[in-house]
This record gives sequence, C-alpha cells and structure tokens, in this order.
Amino acid sequence: MFLFRLKLDFRTAVAAWQTFGLSREAFVYTIRRPLFTAAMRLLLALDNVCFPRLRRVEVRNPLFIIGHPRSGTTFLHRLLTQTREFCAFEGWEILVPSLVARRLLKRLIERLIRQNRKTALPAQAGHEIRLDEIEEEEMLFLFNGNTQFASCVSPLGFSDEDFTELVYAEAQPEAIRHETMAFLRGCFQRQIYWTGRAQVVAKMNYSGMRIRSLLDAFPDAKIVYVVRSPLEAIPSHLSLDRNVFDHMWGLQRIPRARLERYYARRYRHNVAFYRHLEDLIANGDLLAGRFLVLQYEEMRENLASAIERIVDFAGLRLSDELKQEIATHSRKQPTYQRQHKNLHLEEFGLTEERIRQDLAFMFDKYGFEKSR
Repeated sequence: MFLFRLKLDFRTAVAAWQTFGLSREAFVYTIRRPLFTAAMRLLLALDNVCFPRLRRVEVRNPLFIIGHPRSGTTFLHRLLTQTREFCAFEGWEILVPSLVARRLLKRLIERLIRQNRKTALPAQAGHEIRLDEIEEEEMLFLFNGNTQFASCVSPLGFSDEDFTELVYAEAQPEAIRHETMAFLRGCFQRQIYWTGRAQVVAKMNYSGMRIRSLLDAFPDAKIVYVVRSPLEAIPSHLSLDRNVFDHMWGLQRIPRARLERYYARRYRHNVAFYRHLEDLIANGDLLAGRFLVLQYEEMRENLASAIERIVDFAGLRLSDELKQEIATHSRKQPTYQRQHKNLHLEEFGLTEERIRQDLAFMFDKYGFEKSR
C-alpha cells in the first residue's frame, strides 16, 4: 500500500507542476499535502495506543448509500443523519479522522465554526461542504489515497496518465483491497467510539466500484443503490467537478486541453460505473436481502414511501424527531428547485445521443425520460 500511495503522490505532484508551473499548488501537492496525510496516518496509528478499547468496538449492520455521483445520495444521506442518531461524519471529522488529532484540534475547529468560517465549498457550486455538516465517508479514503475523489480535489485528474487503478478498485491486488477495507473499518470504529452511535449510515458513491469488497469486509452490511437518469446525473457531475476546479484554482489557470481530457476520462469512468453495478445485478452477485435499488424519481415524487422502504430493508430505528423531519421534507420535495445551474452536455464534448447510445442498457432497464 505504501508504494501504491507513493506512486499516486508522485503523479499528483508532477501533474501540479505541469498544470500550474512554479506556484503555490506545486508546493502544496509536492510537500504540504503529502506531509499532512502522512502526519494524519501517524496519528491514526497513535489512536490504537491512546485508545486501546478501539479494537474492541464492533461495526454491526452498516448501511451504505451508493450511486452515481449526483443521483440524490447526498440528500438521502443527510436526511437520514440530520438528527445525529446514526453514526456519520461531520465535515471536520472527515478532515481529522484521528481521535488524537481531534482532541488536539477540537477547540480550533469549534472557533472556526463560531466565527462562521465553516464553508469549504459553497452551495452554488452544486454541493455545499461545511465543517459542521454531515459529509460523505468516501472522502476518508483520501488519507490512504485509494479513491477517485483524489482526481476531483487534486491535480491528479490532469495527469498525463489516467487514474484507472482508482476507478477499477475490484481489480486492485488483494493486499491493497484488504488494507483499504481495514482502514475503513478502523475509521468506523473511531467514529462509533467518538459519537457513541452504533449504527453506521455511510455515503460512498465511488465505492460502488468496490462493492464486493465492501460486502466481504462487512458481511452484515446493507446497500441502497440510488439510480438516476444518466442524462441528469452526468452533466450535473461534470458541472460540479468544473465548479470545484474553479473554486480551488480558477478555471483560467488550467490549460483547456487538460480540462477536456479530464472530462473525457470522467465520462468514460461514469459509464464504467453504471456498467459495473448493472453487471453485478444481472449476474446475481448482489443478493436482494442485502441490496436495494431506489430510483431518484421515487424520492422526488414520494419521499415518505422511499424512506419507508429503506427503513424496512435496513432495519433502521428512527426517532420521532427524525420522522417529523422526514415528513417535513416529504411535503417540500416535489417542489424543490436546485440552487446551482448545470452546464449543457456540449460544454463537455458530449451529446444526449451519445449518452443514450453508450448507456442504452440503463435506459432500456429503467425507462428514463429525456433530461429536464
């Protein structure tokens, strides 16, 4: 795993220099970011010394929410976890997964939140990230380098070499897959210990590409697969990535050719995501008792019914407070309007016809209509 991370760190640093030249970004991704992640991994190891009971914490019946990015998984995840009765991670807890580090930095984080310096990504970008808001657990893998998120929040996506080893996670060597799942289990154990909440509800979109590893590592896990039309999810996903790049670095600083190559790669990997999940379903690799398919339109049109299906499937116990919050959202959901604007497919070198052709198996199975 060390060599796996080292290779990706090196490619990220090279891509930073190639994309931004002699700049702050080159320094950040050559020196500062690798040092920070190395320090956090050291602190994670120190947790086992300072908190010896961690190893005895059991992770039972976790619920994983997956789906192609921009399929409504964030809404579902935050809806279920908003009252903090399940084990989930706030943004700052993902940035600081070590319990030792949290004890050291907790007052600083609390001060930042009090000073209203808590938004890492504005809602106008398409996905608001706040220090005190529930965030997706897939980002924990940034600390062991094994997630496609690395291509979205670092210059790795602009590298001359594609990041396919992060995409096709099930094809990784067994030792890397095993260590990755052990890392995730350790993070869950820490969060259960930290929050006192035993039931994990985690959003892990990109881990749809390592779903068998998840099910092997957590044999009592349940998975909700949220499905949305590719004509809606793909342009929304590419628009979000574009907005993130603009927020982090400024689009004018990224060579157009590298941006276009990123969009082309991301689209191919989007298609691969849909294909991988549907092949697993078709081959009978995902047992009905452990895997639930939920269409986005069901959440939009009848949220209460969709949540009831999930609760029955996963055996969740909801407080009266959470039931009331769900009822409130259910009344508002049919009239919800997003704050951000998605770009047209042509901005990314795509057309509706191409998506319909490349993902015909999705349209044939789910009967998606034309994008709104």
